Amino acid sequence: MSSDTHNRARRRALALGVGGLVAAAAIPMDADAETAGGSLLDTVIKRGRLTVATYSAYPPMCFADKDGKLAGFEIDIARMIAKDLLGDPEKIDFQIVDSSGRWEAVLSGRADFGIAATTIYPTRIQRVAFTTRYMDDSNSMMVRKDAKVNSLADLNDSRITVADLSNPQGADRAKEFFPKAKILIFETSAAIFLAVKTGQAQAGQMDTPVAEWYAHNNQDLKVLPTPLGGVMTNNAIFMKQGDFTWWLYLDTLIRDIRIGSSYEQYKALFNKWFGHNPPPQRFYLKA
Repeated sequence: MSSDTHNRARRRALALGVGGLVAAAAIPMDADAETAGGSLLDTVIKRGRLTVATYSAYPPMCFADKDGKLAGFEIDIARMIAKDLLGDPEKIDFQIVDSSGRWEAVLSGRADFGIAATTIYPTRIQRVAFTTRYMDDSNSMMVRKDAKVNSLADLNDSRITVADLSNPQGADRAKEFFPKAKILIFETSAAIFLAVKTGQAQAGQMDTPVAEWYAHNNQDLKVLPTPLGGVMTNNAIFMKQGDFTWWLYLDTLIRDIRIGSSYEQYKALFNKWFGHNPPPQRFYLKA
C-alpha cells in the first residue's frame, strides 16, 4: 500500500470511526449530495492544501499580528487540522471574511470550512453544519473604568453608549439588558475596542475571551463580572451542509483535540492565548 493510500485510509477511518453511528443519527446529512460529487475530504487531500474562512481583526482568536501574519487561538487550531490532514501546518490558505460574509464563503465552496469566533445558534444550524464545540464561550461587557459602570443595570441609561456587533443575537441582548442606552454598530470586535478605548462608547459587547484579552492589555478597561444572561455558548467550526464524511472527519478531530490524544496540544494553546487551562479532558480529571 502506498503512503498516500495509507494516509487516505487512515483519515477515512477517523471520519467513519467510533461514534459515527451516533453522529449520523444526530446530524442528518444529504448522502446523495456527497455521492454525486465525492467527499471534500478526498478533494482536499488530493489538492494538498486547505482553504479556511476566518477573521483578521478578532484577537486573541484570529487577527493579523504586527508583521501582518494571521495569528490567534483559532488560527492555531486550523493549523493543527492542516497538520493532521496534510502533514504540514503551513499547507493552509486563509480567506479573510467579515461577520456576514463567513456564511457565503463556505456555502459557495470558496472555503472548505470556517473558523471565525462563531457561536452555535439554532437559526444558524438551518444554514450550515457545525462540528462539536472547540471552546465554551459567553458574552460580556467591556467597559471604561472612568465610566463608573459596575453592573449590567448601570448600562441601562440614556447617557450610556454601547458599541455592538451587527448581529441579531447582540441586538436581542441589548434590548433585554440596556434598552435605554444608545447603540453604535460595528463590524468587528477590534472596531468595538477602538470605540471604547477612544471614548466614543463607554462599553462594548463581545465574546468573553475577547473582552478579557482586551482588558488584560489595557489598564483603563475592565470586564463586568456578570456575563450577559449568564448563558454559556459554544464556538464551533462551520461548513456547507451535505457532505457527511467531511463533517464527520472534522467533528471527530475536534473531539480528539478537546478530550482525546491531542488534548495536551490543546491545553498548551489555551494557556498561550488565554493564560489558563481549558476545561478538563474528562469530567473526572482535574484541569
